[in-house]
Amino acid sequence: MDFYHLLPKIELHAHLNGSLSNSTLAELRELKYGKEVPSGTDDCFYKILNGESLTLEECFKKFQYAHDLTDRREALARATERVIEEFAKDSVIYLELRTTPKCTAQMTKREYLTTVLDVIRKSSENQRGIVVKLLPSIDRSKGVQEAMENVNLAIELSSSFPGLMVAFDLSGNPFGTTFSDFVPALQRAREHGFRLALHCGEFEDEQEVKEMFALGVDRIGHGTFIEGENLAFAQEHKIPFECCLTSNVKCKTVPSYEDHHVAKLLKLKHPVCVCTDDFGVFETSLSQELKICASTFSLTNTDMVEMQRNAIEYSFASEQEKKELRAKIEQFSETLSKEL
Repeated sequence: MDFYHLLPKIELHAHLNGSLSNSTLAELRELKYGKEVPSGTDDCFYKILNGESLTLEECFKKFQYAHDLTDRREALARATERVIEEFAKDSVIYLELRTTPKCTAQMTKREYLTTVLDVIRKSSENQRGIVVKLLPSIDRSKGVQEAMENVNLAIELSSSFPGLMVAFDLSGNPFGTTFSDFVPALQRAREHGFRLALHCGEFEDEQEVKEMFALGVDRIGHGTFIEGENLAFAQEHKIPFECCLTSNVKCKTVPSYEDHHVAKLLKLKHPVCVCTDDFGVFETSLSQELKICASTFSLTNTDMVEMQRNAIEYSFASEQEKKELRAKIEQFSETLSKEL
């Protein structure tokens, strides 16, 4: 196994439904439809399973499949288990998973959220070597009423699942929405003790970024178009960026790996962590993302260990959890130095 796989890793930006691998999608499809191929066979689905190269449109079809195949509690639980297992197999020792509570024909939002939280709680009890936290998300495209519903639900369930929900995310299609409309819901979340890890600066809107900073952002999701005064503010307040290289390249928000804004942040020595975003959709892994980052920007193995060490400090883990995570990184670092 190579260095990147063995390196204990910290994942701070991963969406549940975007992190279903091809094998998990196949398993969920069989769970829902049985071994028989559903009528009106979807060639795109089998193209995905066969690992053929996909267009961006086909990549995003994976989200539709994920939503369709996780519309029942059993399937959602299985999906959550598989995502945690696959991150653990990739030597991820700390995972912050994001998902928007959904209401389906077979499941209420409460059932959705409790199902995911139950699996996370069981995974920590089973001690698989990975600490998992949940960031409930607000989908901007669903409107402000649903946003407040999600916050109220998370507040209500937080006492039943202590320490598992640590922050709120704001994601989804931003176009046609106004950030200020979501401020009351996000403020309510913050007042209850949730941190904020918002998708911020994903498109060019300086004013929106300023409004997010005014509210108070603990971490910046992507931050692709944060420049000038806003970047200076982020630097002054040391707000970490969650950078997802392959996601940005495949979605064409950056032209290439070489042109990714993580280069600028590394040069500025700004707090940054490399993340997968949607490893299932974009067919990557955290090991692969770190490898791409290191080879593109000439970073050493020592640099990559330091990046994971720093990511612990940017996480929403408890102080005791951070202490344990640091120990794992130090143990790996000592073993590495002995081998050199």
